[in-house]
Amino acid sequence: MKIAIIGGTGLLGSNLLKLYSEYDIKSFSREQSYVVDYFKNFTVDFRYLENELIKYFIAWKPDVIINTVAVVNLQKCEDDYNYALEINCNISASVAKIAKKYNSYFIHISTDHYYNDNIKFHTENSNVLLMNNYAKTKFEAEKEVLNTYEKSLIVRTNIIGYRRRTAKSFFEWLLDSIENNSETKLYTNFFTSPISVNELGYILIRCYKKRLTGRYNIASSEVISKYDFGVKTAQRFGYNLEKIKPILLENNNTLKRALTLGLDISKIEEALNIKMPTIDETISNLYKEYKEVYE
Repeated sequence: MKIAIIGGTGLLGSNLLKLYSEYDIKSFSREQSYVVDYFKNFTVDFRYLENELIKYFIAWKPDVIINTVAVVNLQKCEDDYNYALEINCNISASVAKIAKKYNSYFIHISTDHYYNDNIKFHTENSNVLLMNNYAKTKFEAEKEVLNTYEKSLIVRTNIIGYRRRTAKSFFEWLLDSIENNSETKLYTNFFTSPISVNELGYILIRCYKKRLTGRYNIASSEVISKYDFGVKTAQRFGYNLEKIKPILLENNNTLKRALTLGLDISKIEEALNIKMPTIDETISNLYKEYKEVYE
């Protein structure tokens, strides 16, 4: 199987590149990075992405294309809507066109930042609330992708894992903080259904084999606050809980954030005949990965 990762140096892309090493895989990114294999990552100019990818895909037609490109910094999106639209939406539409041209199965990684309604679980058909430019541009991308190419899978998710770069992921920051017994402030009113990048990666392959299309939530089977997630992580990794402090996330006039992002995963469970991981299983998988990589 030939797999193309668009955006191979980010949290998800770099991990998928490692996870899918048994396949014929290539990633296409703006730059090289020490966290990915130099010979599998190709630098391309995203301003001319369609022409850049065609140069590779004429001779090497991928069976699967996974788009992981996004600007996830909410404040950066708020400060520059056009930049957020270009990265989060226009690039996604361009990749969808390429996938259609080569009849490749297309997976677009979306987001869960669509809900602020105090409802615990949200299905793929739940009403969305676009509170900021990040949510607006990601939702617009979903529509553009599905309008461009019917053989597309839109994945709404909340990923967690190891970036292994100077700029740490949330989970790496959390581990460093509690390991060093630093005061760790975590939100009690911000709820998600996090899934590890590797767990997501395995499920994406199953989605391809089933040729699922349309919108699917792929996440853990439970909803948890950032604070409770931090406590569970500290307990599983054997760290002290005393410095983990509960705080509230309060929206301000310059940046509004959705707070109740929990995802209902019954559709993907039924489609693949699987059970999605619990929060404890997700943390245990991250713990196992930590032991394998860092010790």
